[in-house]
Amino acid sequence: MPLRCILVPTGPGVQPERRLAAALGLAKRTHAHINALYVRPDLAIIAPPVLLVGAGGVPPQCNVSCEAKALVAAGRQAFERWCSGSRVEMQPNRRLDATFASWTERGGEVETLVALNGRVNDLIIVDNPTRGGPFEAAAFDAAVFSSGRPTLMLGERLPDNLLRHVVIAWNGSLEGARVVGQSISLLHEAERISIVTIPSEADRQNGIADLADYLHWHGVVVEKAGLVPDVAGSDGEKILAACDQAAATLLVMGAYTHSRLRQIFLGGLTQHVLDKAELPVLLAH
Repeated sequence: MPLRCILVPTGPGVQPERRLAAALGLAKRTHAHINALYVRPDLAIIAPPVLLVGAGGVPPQCNVSCEAKALVAAGRQAFERWCSGSRVEMQPNRRLDATFASWTERGGEVETLVALNGRVNDLIIVDNPTRGGPFEAAAFDAAVFSSGRPTLMLGERLPDNLLRHVVIAWNGSLEGARVVGQSISLLHEAERISIVTIPSEADRQNGIADLADYLHWHGVVVEKAGLVPDVAGSDGEKILAACDQAAATLLVMGAYTHSRLRQIFLGGLTQHVLDKAELPVLLAH
């Protein structure tokens, strides 16, 4: 699937500049369009009509509405400054080889809007939900569990080139197959690609050689495929150790979970990666 549309959700008080920078780095490689989605609170929910009035006879709803509009304006101005500083055009361009950015405002719940808009984009870029606030957590959950699209979660480190060395953590699962299949266009752009698996998964004949062969038929060259390092710790720790040893700039893996209630039911391997990963992680459920 060609990477043409990249969604970057944002909202009141959210700083999307790092995610916009990551989106731009990928967009330049794939001639993609960056869509900044600003999710503004639904005023009908946070400030329902009331009979009481505030100081000076001004209904509280008016104060909330004015504050919300000011936050939207500030977010739009910050986006325009980023576009100007990054030399990214804002006007839509119908050419398929054009890279540009657009700003969209929607009112409502974060999870609903990120899920709906994510379904008409090829990639969603979010922050780590374990290191942010309610917006980051809601955006992550919607992107991974409700959009049907691959999700790029940024870590503490943002490499200057996300595709310098991509490591695929493979266990033959449906989630793993989905993230690989949906990221073929990105893998085409990668300078180096390695595949790692853990011994317990290798014993189940998960087809690490078959994956390398599959990628070959898509024109993607795998430099190395094998087991994770023999280090103490959980499977998640071993995968991150493999990324450290390989100087990986991006980890590709399935989001192994049986429920969208991430805090309770997310698989141990995935949860460890969320908690500890410093590099960006490309996920799909």
